[in-house]
Amino acid sequence: MYSPLITPTRPRPPFKIIPIKKVDVFRSLLGQLEEYIAQTDLQRGDRLGSERELAEQFQVSRVSVREALRSLEALGKVEIRRNAGTFIANPNGTSFEAQFKGSAAVDESFLRQLVDVRSAIEVKVVQLVAANPDANLSRVASLLARAEREIRAAEREEGSLDLRFEAALGRECGNPLLARFQQLVHELWIDAWSELGIAPGDREALHEQHKAILAAMAAGNGDLAVELMIDHADRSLGQPAPAEGGGNDGRTRASQLPRPQRSKGRRRSAKSGEANKS
Repeated sequence: MYSPLITPTRPRPPFKIIPIKKVDVFRSLLGQLEEYIAQTDLQRGDRLGSERELAEQFQVSRVSVREALRSLEALGKVEIRRNAGTFIANPNGTSFEAQFKGSAAVDESFLRQLVDVRSAIEVKVVQLVAANPDANLSRVASLLARAEREIRAAEREEGSLDLRFEAALGRECGNPLLARFQQLVHELWIDAWSELGIAPGDREALHEQHKAILAAMAAGNGDLAVELMIDHADRSLGQPAPAEGGGNDGRTRASQLPRPQRSKGRRRSAKSGEANKS
């Protein structure tokens, strides 16, 4: 018997909150990549440019491109294949999500409500994966191995809006409708945190929690996996850690990123002129 979704006696530990460095760059790049995918003739299975090519095209750092692509992969819009590149998975996006965002003010109250919604969905996903004999946990394990290599290559602690682990579980839960709502909530999650200029952290600690959840499921201990996901996702909002350099929210005060021009081919080139560098 699985643990209930709501555990009133359990104290809710806070998220460790870290300001997002150059959040304006991240949000603008993420939006421009989504627009680029939606407005070009790229189809499912088509390959995007390399990190280096996209960084040159949008005039940002490769680190910024990498973070934006991770977010798009978590949302099911692209697929990152090791040693192969980034490929289009869902070029059409989610019109319902865009309509919902336009009707709700994104503030701390909204984020608290979103934590409740997301934790309920993630816990239910874990319950279904643990009970699904057809769930392929090796795909989830491969994703975590890739994430661990990325963390080892990182130069500093950072907050994380990386939901690829949870999205991978959603694909194995055996309930496509739930997985679709999970994707919607993930998009709202990334948008809300980035709009407020903060992110849950630290990324390495969150990754270790992901590994523990997967290990519990691989061992056939669904109850433990559920409890670990509750502890991972059902948290209160803590206080942001101080931003480096004395900033109060990690935001940059820079002009908007340059928009790339559409070329006659399938790719667009970037406008000339000044641009922000991450």
